Amino acid sequence: MSNPTWDILLLFFFFSAVFIYGLFAGRNKTIVLLLASYPAALLNEYLPYPADFLSRLNVSQIIFLKSFSFFILALVIFWILGKTGLSRKEINRRTGQVVFLSFLSVGFWANIVFGYALKAGSEIVKLATVTQLLFGSTLAHFIWLALPLLALFYIERK
Repeated sequence: MSNPTWDILLLFFFFSAVFIYGLFAGRNKTIVLLLASYPAALLNEYLPYPADFLSRLNVSQIIFLKSFSFFILALVIFWILGKTGLSRKEINRRTGQVVFLSFLSVGFWANIVFGYALKAGSEIVKLATVTQLLFGSTLAHFIWLALPLLALFYIERK
């Protein structure tokens, strides 16, 4: 680990950013942002990019474009859901839940971004062994899709 790869640095950035956001935004906004990520990922998967535009981009640019559009869609859907009153300010801050939900959000987002990288071509994009284990398999993808939903179900019951 003396020479960290780009994917490990990206994971560190994701975890730091969302952890800090989760502590400042609170439980309800973290939940709404997590819920907004699901339709954003689905919409981004079927977003019609012009073929001639994509043909002029290299692999790194395509990964960046898909990741950027995912985050923009997530923020737009978060804003729409926020207007419905779902992200109201809570009085009782549950720091443990916020940290856990932030962790799940980061894992889900990293799963989406690394999924774009892996779809671009495994011979072009090389992931570290740890990242490949956590985000590179079909089982890992399923777990990162299901785990936040199960956690929300459990948290809402408490």
